[in-house]
Amino acid sequence: MPIPGLTTLGLILLCGALGGCVTSGGSDTAADGIDRAIAGEPTFMQQTYMTMDKRCRQVKRPTAVLTQKPQHGSVRMLTRKAKAVYGPGPYEHCDGKVGNALAFEYTSVPDYRGRDSFEVRVRYSDGEIRHGRYEVEVR
Repeated sequence: MPIPGLTTLGLILLCGALGGCVTSGGSDTAADGIDRAIAGEPTFMQQTYMTMDKRCRQVKRPTAVLTQKPQHGSVRMLTRKAKAVYGPGPYEHCDGKVGNALAFEYTSVPDYRGRDSFEVRVRYSDGEIRHGRYEVEVR
């Protein structure tokens, strides 16, 4: 759920209030929220989506559609194990629990270097919809 101008602390607080966020390892992500990728190599984006109930049990994994394709590459939507990161709030006790998350794998065209981006619309099992934008720096 990358949102322009949202800080890491802001994201943690937002996730804790919603019960449906997770951050997963994958790419090298700078403090500016931009994922880093190597040209032509598949790279998992840092932000993933997962939902747990208050007992930290996995709830049906969200689904997504690509609403804006990257100009210099492609994106695959996959299931990937991830650790929950909720921070302060009613789901804080679920931090670190592992579950199946919706993940995005970006691959640039082989010779491209520079910035790229893509956007997604994520739907949770309860009908909630979120929009996410991913910024990628290809090296």
